[in-house]
Amino acid sequence: MMKFSNKLELRYSFNEKSNYMDAMIRHRCEKEILMMIRALSDMLDVRLTPYSEPVAVTEGYREVWAVAGENARCISVILNMMMQILIRPTLSVGGQLLTERTEQDEVLMQREIAKFRRDLKLHAVGVPPKLVDLLSSSPRFCKFKSNFYEALKGYPKVSKIFLRELNENNRPRSGSLEVKRAQFDYFILRTDELPLLVDKSATLEIISPVLRDARYRWKGIYNKGGATIDFYMQDEEFKKQMIDDKIAFSSGMCIDCVLEISRRLSELGEIVNVSYVVTTVIRTRFGKMEIVTPQGKRHLRKLEAEKEQLTLDFFA
Repeated sequence: MMKFSNKLELRYSFNEKSNYMDAMIRHRCEKEILMMIRALSDMLDVRLTPYSEPVAVTEGYREVWAVAGENARCISVILNMMMQILIRPTLSVGGQLLTERTEQDEVLMQREIAKFRRDLKLHAVGVPPKLVDLLSSSPRFCKFKSNFYEALKGYPKVSKIFLRELNENNRPRSGSLEVKRAQFDYFILRTDELPLLVDKSATLEIISPVLRDARYRWKGIYNKGGATIDFYMQDEEFKKQMIDDKIAFSSGMCIDCVLEISRRLSELGEIVNVSYVVTTVIRTRFGKMEIVTPQGKRHLRKLEAEKEQLTLDFFA
């Protein structure tokens, strides 16, 4: 008989005496829990496999996953992190995001993950609160939580959920964490659209321009990752300069520009770039030759003025 040192218990509390649960709702919720565990184990390089364990219940519905792997201590850390993330709300009472994510947050999160991954291998214990905060507010985990609680909100029978970690004898290893139905809305995202990402130092190698019809997109190679993208050119001054032959297009032409990227979350919590828009062309480049556009000069002067204002505010 297999024995498991690490187990995760998820209990649904019902507002009626029946212990039956809609199988579709149960499996939707189970998928989000397992995907969160898998995402964390991949991030921290912890090998594990969850198994469903049959359990008896007296009321409500109880789900237990017995988790096998090479390192029981590391698995316990993963389960503890997952529980903490799942009970941390995403939205305020007014429906606004509690944390506005920035690129710096993403960089810091990756740095914290790398540090904690090393600590785990050195047998360090304890989950860093800062890392839990960063993961809990990350778009990927916000989507997992949103899917989980949205499924439960549409199932009025569930009044609350409980989470706790168990040992091999199904005795509690951690305190029980709970989320009541009245709190479900604080986890459910109002939209999958993410804040606009603005790259003020983008470089695009133009493959094919479209000058006459704004409905069609240009094609170019984006320097961040080297991917070929389709984008809209909204810098009308730049298009007019090309039409008037003040700027001539030739193979290998690059533009430094302000690029706006519209993004959304997929059902799996992945960030998907939906569209690209160039709002300002700062300069054109042909090999070593660079030409700053008139609108580019205005843009650079504006940035310099903003930088000086920040310096004055700091010293003030």
